[in-house]
Amino acid sequence: MSGSNEDFKYESLQDRNSIAKYLDALKDGFSSGKLILGSKEKQIVFEPSGLLRLEVKAKRKGDKVKISLKCSWREQSQTKEQKGESLVIESKKQG
Repeated sequence: MSGSNEDFKYESLQDRNSIAKYLDALKDGFSSGKLILGSKEKQIVFEPSGLLRLEVKAKRKGDKVKISLKCSWREQSQTKEQKGESLVIESKKQG
């Protein structure tokens, strides 16, 4: 996954209940560690782990309201994960 370039974009008009369902699905995906985003044309899978950056912006300009949520993280390559798994610390008492 690391090093590959993939993107996904979807835009539509939805009612607030539909948006709440999408946000619930995102919540479940973050909780389980696997996000699947897709449409008829494309599907992309993310596996967030470690520390994630969260950015929330909100503004009102006249009668127009905008809320933006942005989450980002760095994916670890397989070699980095394997190096992390090889750490062993032991304490042996002599006697």
